Amino acid sequence: MLDFRLVTFLTAAREGNFTKAGELLGLTQPAVTQHIHHLEELFGAQLFEKSGRGVQLTQAGEFLQHEGEILAVHSRQIRKELLNFEGGRRFFSLGATLTVGEFLLPQYLARYKRGHEKRELNVTIENTLRCLELLQKGKIDLAVIEGPFDSSRFLHEPFLFDELLFVTASDGPWARESVIHEENINTYPLVLRERGSGTREHFEQFLGRLGLHIDEGSVVMEVGSLSAIKVLCESGLGCSVMSRHAVERELLLGSLSAIPFSSGTLERQITFVYTEHSPMPFVGEFIGFCRDMHAELTEATFD
Repeated sequence: MLDFRLVTFLTAAREGNFTKAGELLGLTQPAVTQHIHHLEELFGAQLFEKSGRGVQLTQAGEFLQHEGEILAVHSRQIRKELLNFEGGRRFFSLGATLTVGEFLLPQYLARYKRGHEKRELNVTIENTLRCLELLQKGKIDLAVIEGPFDSSRFLHEPFLFDELLFVTASDGPWARESVIHEENINTYPLVLRERGSGTREHFEQFLGRLGLHIDEGSVVMEVGSLSAIKVLCESGLGCSVMSRHAVERELLLGSLSAIPFSSGTLERQITFVYTEHSPMPFVGEFIGFCRDMHAELTEATFD
């Protein structure tokens, strides 16, 4: 719904290069230049200036980019709401971090869908940073994340607590440890998630509060897949820090063992995050549904 020339401008502003913007939009470089010139004539202000092999925004260009991105979010939201009128169906997009999306949220989604057959849900699984980026751009309506975030930039509500465990192969040499002393963390070969993941951020913050940090030399591998990390640990490559939800099955089967930290339990908050542009009826309803179901599951566990 945005004017196509404004779309061209926003793409060029992000890329810092007219040719790259054209490639992304399927336009020639002269066509991109023509679109930019049209906007400059319309607003009576220069939007770009040359910078090396590319371009950079002028002060007027920076202002237009800021306002244009806001318009883009509104445009996507309007389009989504208009699509919702078709056939009485409702279309919504969720974002979830890896642990939440693979091991926690599916059971909630399955029951929610059974009770809301006309709701169409699209679920994107990314790390915390990427989920927040998609939320800001209006590409998802609600994110369920476990990573730290700037709470001043988003609306948010707590969901539940998740415990992080130090895990290793049950038949490996490190499984004989009775406790993990945090000051010795770099003596273990670590298989960790990539930077930007909630699990990695929480573990590093936990160590930071103790005046400790992870030496790069102790990280034998960074992996963006929880399933792969579990297999690598089971094979004896090293140890990791993972959500209890993610390793529940392996702990039950005995292929992995969890060793407690000497300073106590390491917990983190799973949080619902959204913006003022999110569709509030859906957001409020879905959050309420998840909380009710969690209370039901918790009560059943202790019965």
